Amino acid sequence: MNRPVQLYAWHFMSYPYLPKDFDETHDTGWITVPNSLWDAERSRGLLREYIDQLAQADVLGFDGMVLNEHHQNIYGLMPAPNLIAAALAHCTSRGKIIVLANLLPLHGNPLRVAEEYAMLDNMSDGRVVAGFAPGAGQETFNYNAPAAIQRDQFWEAVDLIIQAWTREGPFAFEGKHYPMRYVNPWPQPTQRPHPPVWIPGSRSRETMNQVARRGFSYFLSSRQHGSELAKGRQQFANVLAEHGDQYHPFRMGILMSVYVAETDEQAQAESSEGIFYFIKNCFKGHLRQEGRSMVQGPGIPNMSVADYKMYLQHSTPGAPMLGDVKDFEELRRAQSILIGSPDTVFKAILELVRVAKVGNLLIQFHIGNMKSEHARKSMDLFAKHVAPRLREETARMFAVDFPDMERKLADAPL
Repeated sequence: MNRPVQLYAWHFMSYPYLPKDFDETHDTGWITVPNSLWDAERSRGLLREYIDQLAQADVLGFDGMVLNEHHQNIYGLMPAPNLIAAALAHCTSRGKIIVLANLLPLHGNPLRVAEEYAMLDNMSDGRVVAGFAPGAGQETFNYNAPAAIQRDQFWEAVDLIIQAWTREGPFAFEGKHYPMRYVNPWPQPTQRPHPPVWIPGSRSRETMNQVARRGFSYFLSSRQHGSELAKGRQQFANVLAEHGDQYHPFRMGILMSVYVAETDEQAQAESSEGIFYFIKNCFKGHLRQEGRSMVQGPGIPNMSVADYKMYLQHSTPGAPMLGDVKDFEELRRAQSILIGSPDTVFKAILELVRVAKVGNLLIQFHIGNMKSEHARKSMDLFAKHVAPRLREETARMFAVDFPDMERKLADAPL
C-alpha cells in the first residue's frame, strides 16, 4: 500500500497576553508593535510549555513537528527556531523536526546555517528537515535587508549550504555574495547526501523553477484552501514536468489550523477565544485589511516581473482576507481553520486532500491565546480519532492516483 499523508504538528508560538483593547489601541501586531506589551512575569515558562506541546505530538505519533522563523511580532515568538529544534532533538525520539524555515539573507554567513543544521541532524539522529526561505516583506523592514538582491543572495546561500554538505572539503566557493576561501564544516549531517530540503513559496513560478531544478520539496505558504490549493499543486506539477520530473504528493506541503472537540458545538465554544484572538490581533498588519501593514512596499518583497504580473492579476485591492472574518460560518467557507468533532474534521481534511492531492499536512493546533489544556486535548483527539482514518483513506487514494509513487520514494526517501 502507498504511503499515507504525513501529519505534522506546527506551532507558531504566538504571544497570548495582549490587553483586551489591543485591536482598538494598536495599529499592528508586526514590526512596530511596542515590546512594552511583553509581560515578563506572565510569560515565565511560556516557551517551555510550547515546546512541551510539540513533544506531546511526538508521543501521540505525529510524523513530525514544525517550527518557523519570525521577527519582531506577536504572531510567532521564534526568531531563532534552531534553538527550539535543539530542545526538541533532546526531548523527542521519533518524529521529524522541520524548520520551515531559516531566512538565509538575515543570517549573515550561510555556512553558519549549514553547521547548525548539521549539528541538529546529529543531535536528532537524522530527523531534521532543512527549510530555507528568503524572508517576506516584513523581514526586509525588520533587519533593514536590501530587497533588490535578496533572492539572488538566497539561492546562492542555498547552493553554498548544499555544497558544504555534499562536497569533500576544504574547498573554495567563488560566490558573488558569499565568497569563501575555505568551506569545510564539521560535523557533517547524519542524513546522506543531506537532510531533505523544503522551500516555502506563494505560487511564484521563479521559486517553483528553482525548487524543481534542485530536486527539493515545495511548501505552499498560503492560508487559501479549496480550489486555490489545486491550482497551486497543478502549477508546481507543470513546472516539475518541464524539468523532466514528476509530481507526487510528498513533493508538496500545505498549512492548516485545526481544533477538535467531542462535538461541533463544543469545538466552537472551546476554540472561539483563541481563534478570534489570533486572526484579529496576530493577523493585524498582515492578513487583515485593517491595520498598518509593513509586509509590502515599493519593490518589497522582491519578485520577478512575471510573478508581479501574476500577483496583480490574482489580487483584488480591498478584498477580504482571513483576518477579516467575523464568525464561524465565514471561517468554514475559508477552509483554512477547521473546527469540529473528529468526524467533521476528518471529512473536511479528506476533501482537501482529495482536491489538492498533497501529502504533507502541516497542522497548527495551538491558536492565539488558546488554553494549553485545550490545545493538548485537540491534538489528542486528532491523533486518536482523525489521524488513523486519514492515513487509511489517503493511502488508498494515493495508490490509485499515483501508482508509481512508492518507487520514486524509494529512490529519494523523504
